[in-house]
Amino acid sequence: MSTASRPAPGPALEHLRYRLLRLKRESGEPSLRVIARRTGDAVSRATAGTVLNGDGLPRWGPLELVVEALGGNLDEFRELWVAARDEASPLDLPTSLTMEREPEETSVVAELSLPELQAAEEDLQDQAATSGRREGEARSELLTALEVRADLADQLNELHERLGRERGRNEELRRRVAGLEAELAAHTDRVERLQDELREVRDERLILQEKLNRLHVRRAELYFTWAREEEACRRAAERARRERDQDVDALERRLGAAEDLLKSVLASRSREDRDE
Repeated sequence: MSTASRPAPGPALEHLRYRLLRLKRESGEPSLRVIARRTGDAVSRATAGTVLNGDGLPRWGPLELVVEALGGNLDEFRELWVAARDEASPLDLPTSLTMEREPEETSVVAELSLPELQAAEEDLQDQAATSGRREGEARSELLTALEVRADLADQLNELHERLGRERGRNEELRRRVAGLEAELAAHTDRVERLQDELREVRDERLILQEKLNRLHVRRAELYFTWAREEEACRRAAERARRERDQDVDALERRLGAAEDLLKSVLASRSREDRDE
């Protein structure tokens, strides 16, 4: 399809493109070759260029590797990518699934009192902070391992070239090549392990965030219920006060009428006594 007939990108895709270019600039604008090396050559320079400068929405796999190579926040870019993907191809959730996906923990959260809710929220916040620290450490270690692996790959390529040029010393070079290949394999295993650990930490943090969100909802419900009950008590007290004031006014009026009647009777008797 020609550029003229291609539909204009939506705001979510434009935002994703801007954040990618901003991340590249904040990382010192490394070249595509350097970015590809940081991924351990998992993506080529052409693929990295397509991710950063392409017109369409890139696939998540290459985008994830490029963001990691630039030291970006994967959670942020996953949300941006999902928003752009939903913008380009929205999904309709069947109404029958909305009832089935209700988590069992919702009923448990709904039964928590305010002190229990506060304790659970603090516990989840501590777990989320620990998970965030673990994620940062794993990401830093992963980037270091990726850079080491890229350097080892460069050294290995250089030795292969030297091996082709210097046949006379090939035995020593072969030993060095074998050692570097073993070290490269070890770092490759380490990178894969760290990537798996990072994914597990991210998933754990997302679960903790969902639990915290449910606790926040429960807290809002408790505060709303408390405010409604307080308002009901205030209105009941106000009605009782008005009724007491009305009763006092009625009693005062009756007392005044009784005093007037008593005075009238006494005055009448006094006149009768004088007449006698």
